[in-house]
Amino acid sequence: MSVSQKTENRHFLHQWLIHGTVLLALGSFIAYTQFEEYRRIDSQERERLTIQAEIVEKNLAPQLALAGRVIDGVLRRPAGAADDGVQLRLINEVLIGIGPIQLVGADGRVRASSAPGQVGVDLAASAHFRAAAARPEPDLLRLSAPPGGRSIRLYRSVAGPRGEFAGMVVASLRPEYVAALLDSVRYAPDVWASIADGAGRPLLFSPPEAGAGGGRRLAAQRTLLAAGPRGGELLRIGVSRDLEVLFAPWRKALYVQSLLFGAISVFSTLGLLLIQRRRRAQSAERKKAEQRIEQLAFFDQLTDLPNRILLLDRLKQAMQAGLRSGRHGAILFIDLDNFKTLNDTLGHDMGDLLLRQVAQRLNACVRGGDTVARLGGDEFVVMLTGLDGAAAEAARQVEAVGNKILHELSRTYRLKQLSHRSTSSIGATLFLGGQSSIDDLLKQADLAMYKSKAVGRNALRFFDPAMEVSMLERAALETDLRDAVPGRQFLLHYQPQVDQHGRLTGVEALLRWRHPLRGMVPPAEFIPLAEEIGVILPLGRWVLQTACRQLLAWEGRPETRRLSIAVNVSVRQFSQHDFVAQVLEALASSGADPRRLKLELTESLLVADVGDVVAKMAALKARGVGFALDDFGTGYSSLAYLKRLPLDQLKIDRSFVRDVLKDQSDASIAQTIIALARSLKLDVIAEGVETREQRDFLARAGCHAYQGYFFSRPLAPAELERYVRRGGYAAAAPALSVPS
Repeated sequence: MSVSQKTENRHFLHQWLIHGTVLLALGSFIAYTQFEEYRRIDSQERERLTIQAEIVEKNLAPQLALAGRVIDGVLRRPAGAADDGVQLRLINEVLIGIGPIQLVGADGRVRASSAPGQVGVDLAASAHFRAAAARPEPDLLRLSAPPGGRSIRLYRSVAGPRGEFAGMVVASLRPEYVAALLDSVRYAPDVWASIADGAGRPLLFSPPEAGAGGGRRLAAQRTLLAAGPRGGELLRIGVSRDLEVLFAPWRKALYVQSLLFGAISVFSTLGLLLIQRRRRAQSAERKKAEQRIEQLAFFDQLTDLPNRILLLDRLKQAMQAGLRSGRHGAILFIDLDNFKTLNDTLGHDMGDLLLRQVAQRLNACVRGGDTVARLGGDEFVVMLTGLDGAAAEAARQVEAVGNKILHELSRTYRLKQLSHRSTSSIGATLFLGGQSSIDDLLKQADLAMYKSKAVGRNALRFFDPAMEVSMLERAALETDLRDAVPGRQFLLHYQPQVDQHGRLTGVEALLRWRHPLRGMVPPAEFIPLAEEIGVILPLGRWVLQTACRQLLAWEGRPETRRLSIAVNVSVRQFSQHDFVAQVLEALASSGADPRRLKLELTESLLVADVGDVVAKMAALKARGVGFALDDFGTGYSSLAYLKRLPLDQLKIDRSFVRDVLKDQSDASIAQTIIALARSLKLDVIAEGVETREQRDFLARAGCHAYQGYFFSRPLAPAELERYVRRGGYAAAAPALSVPS
């Protein structure tokens, strides 16, 4: 037998040992879980039965005590009173649960009773009369059950002048009360309830077949003492359940799991035999299979690049080699910019095609001894080794490689019949030996990559310890932002929008965050973060509701009733399936006029399903809500899309207005937007107007609505109302006279 055959046989033996161990573990697990389930059912049912027995006890004890007091009260009356029957009937009528009440003479005949038909009845042969006569102990309160098992009878002996037996007083609990009490605790058909005497002899039971017993039962008992001055007799309350019925579902589950375990055992054993037989027949292909396993374990299946596991192993080796050679290495963390947009708009197949081309370009940018790996998604890592021993020179080498990667990844990609442009953000960090751990190196490169994104993407940045502080601050800001909406830390300011005559026509609602410790947080710091972590959805809903309530408040004042409020809507908020319902609910709950609400949409919305966008806009437009296209000219404008949208207004972005007097391109763009709006019969408004000269240029170009610091900064509601009362901008500066 060859060495390889011996090795294979040992391997097969190990498989059988593992197989047996797994089956044993699985069987033990099933047995343990079923045993625990049995214990749980048993414990739960015992507790439930105990509670039901306590219910009977708590309801029966007051009635027994009341019956005892009735007997004691009758005994305290003078013997032989003529109105005994009347008094007993009165007591019986007042005490609903007690009856009948009897006075029995020494001869066993009923002398008086709350039930007139019982007077004269001979009880001498009854068991409770014989017991009372045999042991005339007046202080002992005794119990019995009438024939038929429907109620409980309490009685006390009456002593004559010389202590002889002179009769007894009997009070019974009403049968319907006792029956209802026992029936009330039967929460399942197989639950039985019973009352027995101190010796365990059953007195009452529900249902009727409970008196005959039968089968194994799980029972809970309570002991109740019907006490007299010196003592009394015991009652034993029992509530039980049929064990066969109780554990029937458990036995069924045990049976099913046992069958399943048996099937698993049989099929896994047959499967292992088949696998081993096949492996013996395919031993010639073992090497190929091992290579495939290695490929699956250490390489990314989409790009064939090393995965995280192989990267970490090579990084560990590179750190050890650098420690010996004194040469630096570097980690470059690469993230594709706006990759999610590609996936969302063109589909994951196109995204996968892009990732494969990125992998090919990265491999072409590095040397044979370097490593290009994919961590997942659109994240790649390049490990450079054998760099210069001087950190400054090593950084220059890394920068050269990084710039080459930026250039290659920004070239046009061919995705089937489509051309696509993409950029990347790169974070880099140097290492020399084991000065930093592997996790720290990857974290540093990741932080540097986020710095590249923060400066505008398509950039390379090196790790700086200050970045870590910045990330911690961002994490703290994220936590605070999640608490800000329920903590009511947001407020709306309103920036006036004026016409060419300086008249106030409306406002734009601008969100402000008043942090309890940081003070006023600039929107540029928290709005992108809110978009990223999903807080923009509840935040956007709050803005809508608050703006609608403000509209209603302004309707009651002549100077503000004609104002409209423009509310910015994020792409994520608009894309929600119930966005239309959210807007209509905000209007309905506030009572605001829909014609005074204007929703400002961004051009990035047009990369989504345009049909869905048009449908939602049309639904709201039908209710009177207006629409403006915000930041026009900066995003994904398409005249084909623009013609389909039911817009009311185009908004010239502040980036064009800022340099409209200095940059001919910006001036031309502004004039083009104004002309386009006129041709589409849309209103146009310019934002970011900060000087009179900007206002005058726009007015001459045909734009007669403005918003910006030249007219007013964003104002709190009270400040805006004062602004309106003063006459606004028109009171401070005369309007420009230009032809309409």
